Amino acid sequence: MKHRIVLALCLLLSSSIPSHLHAQRFSLSTNLLDWANLGTVNLQAGLSFSRHLSIHAAGRYNIWNFGSAEKGTAFQNRARTVSLGMRYWPWNVYSSWWIGAKAQLEEYNRGGFFKRQLTEEGVAAGLALGVGYSRMLSSRWNLDFALGGWFGKAWYTQYRCPRCGRVVSREDGTPVRDATRWFLLPSNDIQISLTYVF
Repeated sequence: MKHRIVLALCLLLSSSIPSHLHAQRFSLSTNLLDWANLGTVNLQAGLSFSRHLSIHAAGRYNIWNFGSAEKGTAFQNRARTVSLGMRYWPWNVYSSWWIGAKAQLEEYNRGGFFKRQLTEEGVAAGLALGVGYSRMLSSRWNLDFALGGWFGKAWYTQYRCPRCGRVVSREDGTPVRDATRWFLLPSNDIQISLTYVF
């Protein structure tokens, strides 16, 4: 009897959902360039709620250290990033061109690249704007290309090397600890992503 009541409620609810909500489409994507960026694990989920608008939530995670601190070859691009944004699709969601904006928060620790041992650790928050193109490969798979910029504020400390813990000092002798700055950078919207649309 309980199963019949649940089934009847499900049928009643599904018939009462407005027809435009049946057209909602979900997507999951991963940025292949992030994977090439020292194995940064990343995933983005999207939901369209009209023919031209979609919302997207994303996360990136990199915990890897490379090289040897003893030999002075240590480097890392560690990060934990979350973002939430919206895209406008002039033609149709998950098809052709889009423009978008998102809020992004990142905790990071990066340095040791190109034989420079200077390392920066901190938190950055801001807004990113991007433009992209979604190329349909099939009815379910897309290949997305995107380019964007990120503007915000960073709270950081600079170290002399990736794993030594020695804080960098300014010319006047004060340490670069708990410093702040505004920034304008390319964002992780520089991407070639593989997307599955449900």
